[in-house]
Amino acid sequence: MKASKLSLLALAAAFNIFLTGCNDDGRVLSNSSKASAKPSSLSTFLSLHEQFCEKEFKNRDALVQALEKDKRFRPAAGFMGVYETTINKISYAVSPEIDGCTTDVMVQNETTGKLLFSYDEVNAALINHGYRVLGAETTRKDIGANRQEVTIRERTFMSPAGEVTNLDYPSDRPDKYYTTLFAKKFPATGAPASLSLK
Repeated sequence: MKASKLSLLALAAAFNIFLTGCNDDGRVLSNSSKASAKPSSLSTFLSLHEQFCEKEFKNRDALVQALEKDKRFRPAAGFMGVYETTINKISYAVSPEIDGCTTDVMVQNETTGKLLFSYDEVNAALINHGYRVLGAETTRKDIGANRQEVTIRERTFMSPAGEVTNLDYPSDRPDKYYTTLFAKKFPATGAPASLSLK
């Protein structure tokens, strides 16, 4: 009788651990800890890129229709052809371009100074997702949101789907210039280009 009660208690404890989960070090997580867990900004950025810029669309119009149907997105104020969503108080944008699709995020919060993710972290994540590096990293100069010059680190990848994908990451003033991933998807036509959040 006592043995069967112990077995039931052990089974109940195991079931509770199954429901609540464990931390990396094996400690049991509380339900409140699990509820407060949020996906990282980098995983959100890459997930949006995968959902729209990696996904196969026949043409730019089909991509535009998909964004317009998605209730998370709204047209970005002050930008033509750019669709914006806010997740965990961070603004992300997807832009259908003439020849592809761009995903944007301001990688550093101007007020708090918090960096969402580093250049090395986004590179490692892309490689982990099956992207192959094409050629060497390059740099260029561009103008940021405050009309000051920004140095941009550029790297080109081949996506798992075989699309050339360009990463632009500001090496200075990351709170003034958007980090972008651009996937070349469509043959260029005479359609108007969207203006990405750069």
